[in-house]
Amino acid sequence: MSHDIETTHASGLSRRGFLAGAATAAAAAVAAAATPGRAFAVEDGKVGDWSADGSAEPKLAPSNTGNASSLDDTYRDHEAAGFPANDDTPIPPRPVPASWDYECDIVVVGAGGGGLNAAARCVELGAETICVESSSIIGGNAQSAGMCAILGGSRLQEEKRFAFPSYPFDARAMTEWAMDEYHFSADPQLIYRIADAGGKCIDWMADCGVKWRLGEVPVYVAPLDSTLDHHVLKMKDATDAMYTFASGHGCEFKFQCPATALVQDEDGRIVGITANEDFENEVYIHARRAVILTAGGFCNNKALLEKYIPTAAMGCASSYLPLGEKGECFRMGLGVGADVNGFNSSASFDGGVDWAAEGGQWARFLYDGMTQLSRQPFFTIDRTGHRIRYMDSRIGEGGAAAIYALGDLATAQMAVPGHRSYIVFDSHYEEYLADFGQEHCRKLITPDLEQIDKVPEHYRDWHHGVEDAIEADVLKKRDSLEELEADLGFEPGILTDAVAHWNECCEKGEDDFMYPMPPNWLHPIQDPPFYGCRIGGNLYGTKCGLAINDHMQVLSTTGRVIPGLYAGWHTAGGAVGENSYVGDVILGSLLGDVSLAFCGGYLCGTFANDVEDY
Repeated sequence: MSHDIETTHASGLSRRGFLAGAATAAAAAVAAAATPGRAFAVEDGKVGDWSADGSAEPKLAPSNTGNASSLDDTYRDHEAAGFPANDDTPIPPRPVPASWDYECDIVVVGAGGGGLNAAARCVELGAETICVESSSIIGGNAQSAGMCAILGGSRLQEEKRFAFPSYPFDARAMTEWAMDEYHFSADPQLIYRIADAGGKCIDWMADCGVKWRLGEVPVYVAPLDSTLDHHVLKMKDATDAMYTFASGHGCEFKFQCPATALVQDEDGRIVGITANEDFENEVYIHARRAVILTAGGFCNNKALLEKYIPTAAMGCASSYLPLGEKGECFRMGLGVGADVNGFNSSASFDGGVDWAAEGGQWARFLYDGMTQLSRQPFFTIDRTGHRIRYMDSRIGEGGAAAIYALGDLATAQMAVPGHRSYIVFDSHYEEYLADFGQEHCRKLITPDLEQIDKVPEHYRDWHHGVEDAIEADVLKKRDSLEELEADLGFEPGILTDAVAHWNECCEKGEDDFMYPMPPNWLHPIQDPPFYGCRIGGNLYGTKCGLAINDHMQVLSTTGRVIPGLYAGWHTAGGAVGENSYVGDVILGSLLGDVSLAFCGGYLCGTFANDVEDY
């Protein structure tokens, strides 16, 4: 690599210019030997073992039978009565009880990526801390993230002399660039805090025991023992390490203990929570210093989406966050008068399969075989018959433009008449997959992937999810294009005419200039059976949430701090300003979604303990 490419990115670059430069940057070759992380032991036989002990033969109920409940945390369907939620009403606070069931300095709500960091930071700073979690596993939805996106400031990136928009790292320059990308609708003080703290958070996590490596594109860091070919539960190594640190330093974790309300005293201060311990007994937990809300957003609450993020409610066909995300913490904040920030902003991947339209479930595991199949470069049109341009996720000379392909394609698939797109292919579809070669989280799961033991058995072969979709008629399998056209809801002639034109392009070996597929991707649709599926965005983050200041304190509608209450992303909002369709920059914010959650928890734990220097 030349010195110029290594060290220089013009400060005026758009994200496209940045991506080209970042892609040509060399990957860090971390040569440390792989060291297995300490396993998190759970009660033998309790469902959730697969997510915790890394065993080759996980002990859990078959994940391909029945609907999962809140008790077992399998990544499949949820009870129809519970997912998605459909309640946008504020949850009122409780008064201070005559006596408390538990006492501590700080209560952390949620043991996902943000909650684990908040808990770890609190106990590191000497606070007596209790962390409540509604499920029975650690790491929450953060486990399924592939990599942490971060634009600079970490030690690993410094070693490679990488930063954006220029080297050396400058949080002010990054803030200025990001504010332009967000159309100046975001809070610059909040954006500066994210820019300044991102690298420090990553380094702090390393000091706590997380073994990082640079990704092949240096905007990414990932756990050392993970590989690009393995995108399933990759961040589990990081969340396991943070749990080990937090629990080892004295944090008390209460699993299967969902928070139900905030407790507010007569002066308006938040002094604790109520929680449903073991899903049965209501308990009052006193937080002498602060309550930190880090239980994610509301991807799985349709009423909240319709009210606060209408573009996601219309354009997203599914959510890939199967653990929680029903918005209880957001509603608790509303119940104590919190303001809202980031209206109509969310983050989505492409290929949200419309199970709900066929009576199926809204929240699906990202690596479900049908979801991944829908993300391949098949012939795609809107309901008028117009083509949808595909965005390639392969890393080539164009570099990390592949990073943006995921969100950009989601926008293309959502921003069409009716907010749905349609993929169509014929009986030879499986023959084309290897040649498509899609990367990042678009890879289909096969049983030979590294660390496949982390994956619920039903998802270890992508064919299972496709078979499920065909059986549910979500993926429609028909003997003629005319039948497929009618059953997908097209007017007569729209689909058949579009396919005829596509087949002409395939025969010529040259696509239309507006939708340029590589010649080797031009596969005619001519041999039955024919397949079609309705798709939209695949929601992975709500960017609208509780309003906070740059010290992570929740703000009321009066503009004042609500004393004793802090929120990390994505319970908090505003990290991308307003009206961000898919939450750029970098797959959801200035930091990628999981790194934003990590950073938010770290900052919450810092400021809730009255520490200014993080």
